[in-house]
Amino acid sequence: WLWLHLMCNDDIKKLLIIAPPESAKTTWVLAYVATHVAFYPEWPRILAAVSGEVAAKRSQSLRLMAESADFQATFPDIKRAVGMKFTQEEWSVAPHGGLARPGRIHPTLFAVGVGGSIIGSRARLLIADDILDQDNTRTAHQRELVHTWFHSSFLSRRMARVGRAIVIGNAWHHDDTYARMKAAGDWVVCHIPLLHEGGGPDGATAVYANIYYPERYEGERLGTAVGKEVKRD
Repeated sequence: WLWLHLMCNDDIKKLLIIAPPESAKTTWVLAYVATHVAFYPEWPRILAAVSGEVAAKRSQSLRLMAESADFQATFPDIKRAVGMKFTQEEWSVAPHGGLARPGRIHPTLFAVGVGGSIIGSRARLLIADDILDQDNTRTAHQRELVHTWFHSSFLSRRMARVGRAIVIGNAWHHDDTYARMKAAGDWVVCHIPLLHEGGGPDGATAVYANIYYPERYEGERLGTAVGKEVKRD
């Protein structure tokens, strides 16, 4: 529930979730994005992953959700957008049976791998799902390349004032892009460590997530403050 609560909070414009492998991060973020598409089918989104192939697979999963019988039964008005691309890497849907609004140029979702070109695209929602791995964090040069691409090419596509960015992944190096984002102090950061810290037999007071808010953040805050950590309620 914690991740979804944070993702659904529109007051959070920049959200970073760091969690161990096999913790269903991708499952939850794709579920959120699919719902986001259902409610705002013509808003533009950019989804990034560690490679173009992985990003295309994530995109295809979302596209299949939008085409599924359950999705269509729940949102029958949303169809493939007439006259717009419908590929693995770029696809669009629209309300009113698929009639895109006049002048629309941005797709519902555009998928890109780390280092890929995003020139000309803008997004109401940026999603970065596991953009780091052992290969692109092994050396200082590789880490710098990823960090530069993330800020110059990817994050710069976020629409001013209204755009949001959601980044999820697991930490690879003490100076990787996630670590730098956390240190910058302008992201809401939810860090779930590999091992829970402390707690009694029932786990009622176990610290299972560290949540950091920017100093000027004025939206809803979750949990009970324990220094810079958050206890499970």
